[in-house]
Amino acid sequence: MGTKTLFLLRHAKAITGGIDLPDQDRPLSESGLKDASKLSNKLHKKGAHFDLIVTSPAIRAITTAQIIINHLNMKGSNFLIDPLLYGADSNTLLEYISRASKKYDELMIVGHNPSLIDLATHLAGESVAMPTCALMKVNFGFKDWAKVMTEKSTKFTFIN
Repeated sequence: MGTKTLFLLRHAKAITGGIDLPDQDRPLSESGLKDASKLSNKLHKKGAHFDLIVTSPAIRAITTAQIIINHLNMKGSNFLIDPLLYGADSNTLLEYISRASKKYDELMIVGHNPSLIDLATHLAGESVAMPTCALMKVNFGFKDWAKVMTEKSTKFTFIN
């Protein structure tokens, strides 16, 4: 078990909802599908691996995560849909990450703004943008996710 790397992924672009389509049920738009596919191809070329991907139960987040999982040939046991991630604020997300098992060195959270941008800004220590399908990689010098509550990142980058 080495140092920890967190990946924050905002879901790809979804279609606009309406009164007949609940927010959680909005699927990805054509451009969202293309963007998620481009990102997953980029991750595949980089040899990316995630010990665990946790996503919001919103269809647009699940679909974004599944496109990446399929391109990286990850096993189903590395994928978790957690209702807590839908509508969670950045503090709730931070607490959620702090409870992750030490056995996961590379953790991806797939979620929504404004909580993701708030969390990314907090972890980076500066204002960052999280448009749809943005992926932020955050490196930490610790070996226990509990320290995410008190320690800042050692480096952050955007992959797309």
